[in-house]
Amino acid sequence: MTSFFLMRHGEPDFSDCDQRPGMGSDLAPLTPAGESQVAQQISKIREFNPEIVISSPMTRAMQTALILRSELAMPFKVEFNLHEWQSDLSFKLRTFENFQACQSEYFRMNGEWPAGETRCWEPVSSVRSRVLMVLRKYLTSRRVLVICHGQVIRSLTGLDTKVDTAGLVRLEMNE
Repeated sequence: MTSFFLMRHGEPDFSDCDQRPGMGSDLAPLTPAGESQVAQQISKIREFNPEIVISSPMTRAMQTALILRSELAMPFKVEFNLHEWQSDLSFKLRTFENFQACQSEYFRMNGEWPAGETRCWEPVSSVRSRVLMVLRKYLTSRRVLVICHGQVIRSLTGLDTKVDTAGLVRLEMNE
């Protein structure tokens, strides 16, 4: 059995994201408060004693992982498919209002497209599938720290799960 400690990144600073076209929000760093949130979890992570840290490639997750790595000596790997839920599968420039509308529709539809239809956003089943594909690669380990995103954690635990920034959720998996 493998224990995964799923950690949501610290509080992000999206203030400059409207200035960056395309995937600008993916580049958002942590706020100073977000950095503190991550540092406050170090003792819990030490108790968990992970063998490896795996992280989403998005800046806020990578910065979270780097803060932890500066305090905890352990192997580290970036996993592309741990990225956040995609609100716009076309990757066209979208406003924050467009994002909110897509997110609202996502939750209203419980994260899934109606049968025979498609939407601009990634369904929760797709998020879950790509994340499980990553986690299965680590089933030979006993304890893995996973730095990721709220929707990634929700895809594994249920859309009604509330995950605070720098929050930790434990997930057990068998081969």
